[in-house]
Amino acid sequence: MDLLTTTCHLCEQPLVQQVPFDGHLFCCHGCRELWRILGDEEIQALKSRPGLKWENLREGLTSTKIPVSTDSDPRTITVGIDGMWCASCSILVEHVLERTSGVYAAHIDFATSSAEITFEQRTVSSEKIIRVITKLGYGAEEHTQDAFDANFDRDQHLLKRFGVSAVIAVFVMMCSVPVWSGYLPQLPPLLRHILAYGLWTLATPVVFWCGWPFLRGAWTSIRHGVATMDLLIALGSLSAYTYSAYIVLHGGTYLYFDTSTMLVTFLLLSRNLEVGARRRATELTRMLSHLTVKSATVLIDGQETTLPTDHIRVGQSVVIRPGDRIAVDGVVLDGASTLDQSFLTGEALPADKGPGDTVYAGSINHQGRLVVQTLRRAEDSILAQTTKFVRHAQGEQDKWRQLADRVLRIFVPGVLGVALLTFVLWLTWGQVSLTSALLYTIAVLVIACPCALSVATPIAVLAGSQRLAQGGMLLRSHDALERSAKIDTILLDKTGTLTEGQMAVAAIFPDDPGLIQLAASVEIASEHPVAMAMVRYAEELQIPLLPLKDFSNTPGFGVRAQVDRHAVELTAVLDLTELSPEMRMHTNKFLGQGHTVAHMKIDGQVAGLVGFSDRIRADAALGVAQLHTGGLEVWMVTGDNRETACIVASEVGITRVKSQQQPLDKANLVRTLQEAGRTVAFVGDGVNDAPALVQADLGIAMGTGSDIALEAGHLTLTRPRLSSIAETLVTGKRVSEIIRQNLLWALVYNLMALPAAAFGLAYPFVAALAMVLSSAFVLGNSMRILGWSPRRYVMGASVVVTTVGLLAAIAYLGL
Repeated sequence: MDLLTTTCHLCEQPLVQQVPFDGHLFCCHGCRELWRILGDEEIQALKSRPGLKWENLREGLTSTKIPVSTDSDPRTITVGIDGMWCASCSILVEHVLERTSGVYAAHIDFATSSAEITFEQRTVSSEKIIRVITKLGYGAEEHTQDAFDANFDRDQHLLKRFGVSAVIAVFVMMCSVPVWSGYLPQLPPLLRHILAYGLWTLATPVVFWCGWPFLRGAWTSIRHGVATMDLLIALGSLSAYTYSAYIVLHGGTYLYFDTSTMLVTFLLLSRNLEVGARRRATELTRMLSHLTVKSATVLIDGQETTLPTDHIRVGQSVVIRPGDRIAVDGVVLDGASTLDQSFLTGEALPADKGPGDTVYAGSINHQGRLVVQTLRRAEDSILAQTTKFVRHAQGEQDKWRQLADRVLRIFVPGVLGVALLTFVLWLTWGQVSLTSALLYTIAVLVIACPCALSVATPIAVLAGSQRLAQGGMLLRSHDALERSAKIDTILLDKTGTLTEGQMAVAAIFPDDPGLIQLAASVEIASEHPVAMAMVRYAEELQIPLLPLKDFSNTPGFGVRAQVDRHAVELTAVLDLTELSPEMRMHTNKFLGQGHTVAHMKIDGQVAGLVGFSDRIRADAALGVAQLHTGGLEVWMVTGDNRETACIVASEVGITRVKSQQQPLDKANLVRTLQEAGRTVAFVGDGVNDAPALVQADLGIAMGTGSDIALEAGHLTLTRPRLSSIAETLVTGKRVSEIIRQNLLWALVYNLMALPAAAFGLAYPFVAALAMVLSSAFVLGNSMRILGWSPRRYVMGASVVVTTVGLLAAIAYLGL
């Protein structure tokens, strides 16, 4: 019997709610059911290994997957699951689903509370699968566009609740001035009743409609027997509201409707900021999943057959047509083409692929038809590994939120205990009336509500974000500024970060407008980035293009066409021994400068050379110098070759260079530096940078980059101005200092205010005033980030204090 333990018998996590079974306690029914399925001996054997691995639990479960027939009609859906407490819940759901008739495979992601399920549509429906999950005690909803829109609508409703609450709270505070000043009893009876019932009317929608998320959360916490912050907020607002309503009905004079409305307003502000941060975090994994191909064309006995990607086996041949996104990692068996694999390498220049070359899932085929032999299953592709890595990294960051929840599980019951003890002791030993004991209890609940604590960080972050926005830096994570304060190492991607991320003509020989005209006229028919760079160069020089005919494009070689009665070719590959000494010298010069060189032939003779490159940003060297001045260790990390990387690094002043880095290589480098004790920031712009952006202590995405990079970053640089990065790190340190001051104040306030309320030194009115003043201090301190100085407003504040004092004197004298 271990009924006295405080941790789960299976997962050994702290018990939030107790689920007893067979003499043991579990944190949830998922752990209970897994223990029942596996048995105590198997569980103990698993625990005897170094660390309890949830993958080992999966190995101990047997599934009854049905075989996939050739005439099957499979479908894959993503289902959001609500109510999973720990990893064993995900294993339980996965195990039950895979035993369900018609389900081919099920993968549960505990970090994102979602399930990806592949099933036979003619055997089982998505509705039945959702019913199977709900019978286990979890909430389930299929992730469709409608579901996504519904979540967006819920977030919008929360924002509307805050807007309504904020507006009404201002009116309630203004109308409560006679209550604060004690002037309410001096008013004529009719006016006093109008004011009292008016305050009651204004406070009602704030408490019950605007504060509905807290009331609903409080009811859920009561139903599950778990004390949450929602319960404390609901008790504080409802107790002040209910007592004030009672006073209005019995002709009293002290009302606390302003207390309940301000509680709801401040805490709705904090809740909206949390929802925004959580939504941005889940958006990244949703975008990564869009790169995944759901089905592909497979050659089976010489016939083309469409199969779900999950059913493609290693060794099978997959057909990739022009414009298709590649479904699996593999080797080209037949065909030649150019692929956009910027999500992997980050490079703007497409890669030429032919027989024997490796291609990767997620790449886009530009031109020719390819037949690719599968190297690994879809779930093991580089793209799938990248997606899994991002999800895992996000799950690791959520552990800090789980730690905060554990602290609240102690704080909230503690406050409730103090409030109950206050009521009982004052009523029994204090020998006060029931009304006075109730007022002291309400004061405890009100004064303990975490208004200052809840806005201490968000308000400072908002001020810091406004300061950064002036320099073109936008926040995408609520803790980005706090992260930036600790950075001592920064990794910069090359393409799109230090460079402009777009191919351009860097050098040409000879610089003849006639040659430029012929070259651009041929390239106008091609969509290759090099071709588009040549056309843009001609347009910048205002050189008109000539008509062409007999255009042909050979992947991996170049283009040719008839222009102005000449046979014109631009080729990327040519035997240098066939060039004249002068042409050979310039070719080697361009290559030494890191350019991609194209040779131009006219009527079979080499007539010129064009060097293409990704231009370095104008302020790149200045931005790197500012980072060095700030004491940071600066690296350049790129998927490009070593020679080009070193050339760019030397021009911008970077000595530490890592080249030919794939997405997980970049993330592993970040992890290696972190394990060495460094606090790392990563700056990138491509899909290939997403794992490193998530793994880094601070991820900064270039605003001109891919959507996935933007979602992965904690910060987004909206202007191509690298000097903003150094300014961001300075601002981050300032914001972090302000946040520490705010949190210290909020902590000191709670330590002083809670005993004061318990000992009867603070009525609800005083508690509400203390709450407002505490929040005002946090607000004013945070505004210093924007350059606000209290000294500028000393005169204005003195006028306000004098006016309030005069009004108080007039009210006291009854004039």
